[in-house]
Amino acid sequence: MRDESTVRRALAAGLRNHSPLIIVVAVLLAVAALAGLQWFVASGTFTVLPERLMLRIPNDDYVHVSYRIAELKAKPPAGRVVYLFGGSGTMEMMRSEAALASDVVAAGGPRVTVVSLAAHQQTIGQTLALIDNLPRGHGLLAIGLSPNRLLATPAADARQVAGSPMALTSPHLAAALAGRASLGERLPGLLSGICDYAVSFISYAHHYHSTNDVANSAARRSGSLVELSRERPKFAANAAYNLAMLAAAVRLGREKGYDVTFFQQPLAPEASGPAWQAYLAGYRRDLAGVMSRTAVPDIDVQAKAGLRPNDFYDLFHLVNSGRDKWSPPFAAGLARELRRA
Repeated sequence: MRDESTVRRALAAGLRNHSPLIIVVAVLLAVAALAGLQWFVASGTFTVLPERLMLRIPNDDYVHVSYRIAELKAKPPAGRVVYLFGGSGTMEMMRSEAALASDVVAAGGPRVTVVSLAAHQQTIGQTLALIDNLPRGHGLLAIGLSPNRLLATPAADARQVAGSPMALTSPHLAAALAGRASLGERLPGLLSGICDYAVSFISYAHHYHSTNDVANSAARRSGSLVELSRERPKFAANAAYNLAMLAAAVRLGREKGYDVTFFQQPLAPEASGPAWQAYLAGYRRDLAGVMSRTAVPDIDVQAKAGLRPNDFYDLFHLVNSGRDKWSPPFAAGLARELRRA
């Protein structure tokens, strides 16, 4: 009994010891552990773990995209690829990547691999960061657009430089943010993003609509007015910044060997009336300036798809009936751009 007591006292004394050597050793061990964690994520080695173990919700798009990018860097796809970028409107506009690839062939296009790197509320800055992390290759970068993709602030995009919400960083995004946002107050590398990811397990919202349930027409009409009042001031303040990020994404994609096209994400018929039309006209005018300067085409199948209100879950997200209408004309647009390449 005395021996156990002696050991406990010795251990307690060691913990209270403020010897510089012990402090240095502790700091070195902590630094080594953090460096190991940084390497584990930044190198893509985290993909040795099954993706399902890292998901915070069943459809955790930020984790999925991070995982997919790491896999693409480790083993770039063979043949031609169509990479899709955008927000949740892009995520939910198709049944599957394989189904869209099949529709491209049916529309007279070449055989391609479709890879969706879309994520809910993906900013244009995050799209730039994703392109920065793509392997060089041959194919088409299809960037989904809508007015609500031009609302993000430079400060919001600065989080991605630190690895949040996706487990990747981007020298091109950091350079584009120079003079626009502070990048100094963060942990080195991806450590800030890793900490954000760990904390986010406490509460992470579901955001993916995979059923045929639709909001009633009154709710959608009311929601369209709320959304318009939310978007307009943010668009006025931040559209120019986001369009500059868009032009940077186009330049980088081309430098990596890809062709680039824009496409318009689905928008429900409730986004109508004089106020919405004026807002959308301003958006199209601003986007036309970027298209002219970069010579990037735009695929807009909103009219061709013949979408009705009940093809949407809400203002932006298609249900299966809408996906089945949207995919063929959208695939035809992709096929056209692929044949031009």
